[in-house]
Amino acid sequence: MKSCGDTLAVKTIFVLIQNTYHMIIIAGKNKNLAQRYYANLIDYLIFLLFTVLYIYLAGDGDEFGTYRVTGFKALLVPLVWFIYFPVCEGTIGQTLGKRALHLHVVDITGQPPHVFQAFLRRMLDLFEILFLGIPALLIINNSEKNQRIGDMMANTTVIRTDAICRHCGTEVELTPKEVLRDNFTCPNCGQTN
Repeated sequence: MKSCGDTLAVKTIFVLIQNTYHMIIIAGKNKNLAQRYYANLIDYLIFLLFTVLYIYLAGDGDEFGTYRVTGFKALLVPLVWFIYFPVCEGTIGQTLGKRALHLHVVDITGQPPHVFQAFLRRMLDLFEILFLGIPALLIINNSEKNQRIGDMMANTTVIRTDAICRHCGTEVELTPKEVLRDNFTCPNCGQTN
């Protein structure tokens, strides 16, 4: 297994010899730990922002300036969580954070997950958040299929869908099927990678 430094050295050698990039990092083959961490950070910041604004705008304030939602109004927060995370991941395979970082949730056969699978993979989010995502990162890093415990329970994984054509250097957004097939045809030069 190559370290990050080895990959950079090889890329530098190719640039000096042929004056162009002829190396490709096939999406989904590395752990994508940073991308997954930042995607979840983006997603939960969006969710937190919604929650704070909702409680402020729809909540009842008291004499201390504290706002809270109770009763039926309080059900909107978990409903929005369910729509944003499991429904988005179970229907389009991405949340806004994952989309921004070219990540896609798939089942272990490469198909889009069902909403129930997406819900199941998110069941341990609270535990992971309490420990700043460190348990998830450790498990992903030591997992053969780049899975958190929630992914293992749901038979899902997260793949990276951006790549660079090794022939012309064009940045390409791949479909999950192309990632799992381990090759793609560049739309710019027509070459197979």
